[in-house]
Amino acid sequence: MAKLKKCKHCGNDVAKSAKSCPNCGGKLGAPLIVRLLGLVLGIILIVVGCSKLLSDAADEIDKENKESFSHVITKEYSDSYSHYIEGTVKNLKDKDFSYVQIEFVCYDKEGNNIGTAVDNTNNLLANETWKFKAIGLFTETKVDHCDFREITSL
Repeated sequence: MAKLKKCKHCGNDVAKSAKSCPNCGGKLGAPLIVRLLGLVLGIILIVVGCSKLLSDAADEIDKENKESFSHVITKEYSDSYSHYIEGTVKNLKDKDFSYVQIEFVCYDKEGNNIGTAVDNTNNLLANETWKFKAIGLFTETKVDHCDFREITSL
């Protein structure tokens, strides 16, 4: 015996495999909940795929930045208004960078993150060295130490 279902348009019995009702001609697609579930699942797969692509691209940029620069800290000191970290960044590539930034995360004696010290420059040319002076504005808290965070570039 054939499996039947009711036509949602006219109410007659129709084969479950039928694409349209032979009585009224109405379309017999999947129920709305199944179509919505398929749409939601499709959107989720697209979002996951895009986030994976973006994550891979960010990892590639991070890897390129690590291979593109070296840095040396030559001096670190504070005054009553700021904390300073001085040194050099070397562009290790035969490539010009339109923007380069160096960042340090600074901590107090208890190990609390109290902020960042940063410096940036425009147009760091191929194989060129940049003398940086990263500044962190910490007037309320005394800086115990700062750790190198990253060098980013465009």
